[in-house]
Amino acid sequence: MKARNRPPRLEPAARADAAPSEPTLEQRMLQARIAGRGTVGPTELRHLVERAPADAMAPGVGTDAVWAAVHRVFGARPERAEILPDRVIAAARVAGARVHEAARRGERIVFATAVPATLLPLHLWLAERARSAGASLGDGADIGPLRVDGRTPRWLRFLDGVAVVTDGHSLLAVNGPEAPDELLFRVGRASLVVADGPFAAAARACGVEVVAFAGLERCGLAVPDPRRAPCTVVPVHPGRPPGAYELLRDPLGGAATGSASGEM
Repeated sequence: MKARNRPPRLEPAARADAAPSEPTLEQRMLQARIAGRGTVGPTELRHLVERAPADAMAPGVGTDAVWAAVHRVFGARPERAEILPDRVIAAARVAGARVHEAARRGERIVFATAVPATLLPLHLWLAERARSAGASLGDGADIGPLRVDGRTPRWLRFLDGVAVVTDGHSLLAVNGPEAPDELLFRVGRASLVVADGPFAAAARACGVEVVAFAGLERCGLAVPDPRRAPCTVVPVHPGRPPGAYELLRDPLGGAATGSASGEM
């Protein structure tokens, strides 16, 4: 074709810059540091795994079985002490389904947090959903005075169905078993306990079914024990600001509309 008969050359249209994609829920969990690597390193995790059978009162369980449970629940390996965000999401869906099922049946659910500065808002949100679905929650007058973590007086107080420890002025973190043991004794038999820290550990030791928010420092909760009721661990790093745990609301709340259910 002669040059004069060729169509005019058109400049390529300028390509609009692609809009930045929204981060996925997994990415947001890593950014909020409720998943990924935390304060527990590989050496400490190995020590925790070695102690886990005794902590979980499962003396017949070997460390290989504990590592398998830790990887299944948290995603961690001996050389990588981490929580994988896909494990968080899957466990939260299972936990949300179990809470909704118990609530729909009108069962008694006990909510308790040992770290109110971190997890109380999430517990309050989940407790309100359970109450609205028909659950019977803890309530009533303060329990105490008690000696908790070597200090007195302390009381157990229910805030909208969630048990916390207080000195009468502030809400307090709890490390020891005194308050959890007293709570479980006073409230009687519950169908399900939704808790963290020593409250979750005490409930499991009593044989109650548990939904536990737990980091690698409580990896013993992941050890299966056929002699006890199920323990569904929602793996999250502790000590983050309360807003970080709002990322759990979507997978936890999705159960009410028919999301996945089962046991971790």
